[in-house]
Amino acid sequence: MAGRPPKKNLDFSGWDVDIFDNDTKIDKLLDAQGWNGFGIYFYLCQRAYGSDGYFYRWGYDDCATTARKMGGGIGSGTVRETVGYCLQIGLFDKGLFERWEILTSKGIQRKYWIAIKDRDIKRVIADYWLLQDIECKGLLKEPLNNESLSENSNIPPENTSFKGGNSNIPPIKESKGNKSKGNKKQIDKSEIQLFFDEICSQYLNRRGKSSVSEKQKKVLFDIGQDRASQMHR
Repeated sequence: MAGRPPKKNLDFSGWDVDIFDNDTKIDKLLDAQGWNGFGIYFYLCQRAYGSDGYFYRWGYDDCATTARKMGGGIGSGTVRETVGYCLQIGLFDKGLFERWEILTSKGIQRKYWIAIKDRDIKRVIADYWLLQDIECKGLLKEPLNNESLSENSNIPPENTSFKGGNSNIPPIKESKGNKSKGNKKQIDKSEIQLFFDEICSQYLNRRGKSSVSEKQKKVLFDIGQDRASQMHR
């Protein structure tokens, strides 16, 4: 039986007791958006800690859903305005939001690191991570297109292995044993794509799907074929 994927989210998040005394960004947020604005910011941070741990997949299309879940008379327009202001003053990182539609910040990630630094496996997506290596020694950073692959427990661990901390996992490489030889059936690209789409529907279903290269799809296909042949021996 395959092992469970390592835990990513947090069960508890700590907030500084002097957040209203020494944080000028919070002062700006309260001044511009009031307590409703702070509540929205707090809610989205908690969603980050409770989902992927150090970021929250969120876009402006989610304003109405966020407002409905929060209740208390908060409307989608207030949510949109507040998030825009948080991006403007740096409570959320604007670059990562515009590129990946995620909400995160160095502050969120520092709190996350404090909470997970004693875990056996500490792994993040390099493209989403803002902190310097010196702040989080022992953290394993992997490329975005490895996120969905590493979560599929049916893929052999050697394809998502890494060496040491603070290093990116190398992309999947096609082994010589997987290359087509003269006595092997020539695989059509459409067959590989159908296999990849099926894997995505069952396991991956991530925004990073489009970033998986044709070569990596072929490797996944070969792995699946090898597993199938082993099961029928």
